[in-house]
Amino acid sequence: MDPIADMFSAMKNAIMRKKDYVDVPSSKQKEVILDLLKREGYIRDWERIDNEETRKGTQYKLRIYFKYLDSKKETNPITNIVRVSKPGRRIYRPYKKIPYVKRGLGIAIVSTDAGIVTDYEARKMKKGGEIIAFVW
Repeated sequence: MDPIADMFSAMKNAIMRKKDYVDVPSSKQKEVILDLLKREGYIRDWERIDNEETRKGTQYKLRIYFKYLDSKKETNPITNIVRVSKPGRRIYRPYKKIPYVKRGLGIAIVSTDAGIVTDYEARKMKKGGEIIAFVW
């Protein structure tokens, strides 16, 4: 029902299993969120896997590569990802009331009219919007 929550749970499960990457179905919103996570240093990289074997109709796969902070894959920059706004209950906040995640150590992913940005960028642009997720 919620493709972004499915992507987050696939990422959390792969990190718990100490995998190097995970494949998820694609969408434009997921690509923007993955760009944001890469820019903030939570994942190493992501790419489109677009070949005949993996393609289902017009949808391709996204491969997310994880970043580990040690050689045994014990620590990952992503401790937790929490989906805040859900299809059944959307959460909107003005820019002055966007919450700080872990007192500024994490990020909130916010969907504004200027695109999907972090909580810091939304406050800087003075734009509120839908709180998609918290990452720490």
